[in-house]
Amino acid sequence: MRKLKIIFTIIISFAILSCEKRNSSLEIEKEIINNLFVEMVDSIHKDPRIYLTFPPNPDIIYDQKGNKIGVDSTEYKIEIIKYNNDEELRKKDTSKLLFGVSEKIYRPSEYEYKSIESYFKTLKLQIDTTSNSTESKIDLEQFKNNKKFRFKYLSEFPEGANILNNDGTFKFSGGIAFSKIIFDERKQIGILCGNYLCEPRCGIGYLIIIKKINNKWKIKKIERTWQS
Repeated sequence: MRKLKIIFTIIISFAILSCEKRNSSLEIEKEIINNLFVEMVDSIHKDPRIYLTFPPNPDIIYDQKGNKIGVDSTEYKIEIIKYNNDEELRKKDTSKLLFGVSEKIYRPSEYEYKSIESYFKTLKLQIDTTSNSTESKIDLEQFKNNKKFRFKYLSEFPEGANILNNDGTFKFSGGIAFSKIIFDERKQIGILCGNYLCEPRCGIGYLIIIKKINNKWKIKKIERTWQS
């Protein structure tokens, strides 16, 4: 009986230690994402005023048989001058960009995890498999005084067509989402996924590689993984 009590005590102790380790891992992740959040947004976002505005195409001139014989260069020159002038104004626009942010720091998808796993292999590092898989929430309140961006949770925007302009673009500057961080075994390197959506069918995905330097986590590299 005494032996069973000892075994039971050992099992409970391991369970408590394991739980404490997972909770500690979750707190570390939240702290890192909070500290790097604005920098990551700044690195992966696109300004839709520029990114989704394209130069005009010249009008094509056809003969009576429908064959292309040239372009209307006179009208095109006027349009391209106007476009370039407007482009300069857009670049100088210092209005704050409003982003919809996914509340959850989500678990990477199978495709994303394979990309992360492959990157760790190139670094010849083993993934820390003891990391907490709980999805936590980003606290946007601490970023409300940011001078460049404004943030709202995506759930705060109206659903369906109410979030779209007549041309199909968002009424805000796009959506942002970040995944949980996958660490190496020594917790010196971390990789997470960052996603920017400029329209419902337009977006870019990234791997964000972070490194612990002098006891502080910093962005080491950002690599594009997909674009649509």
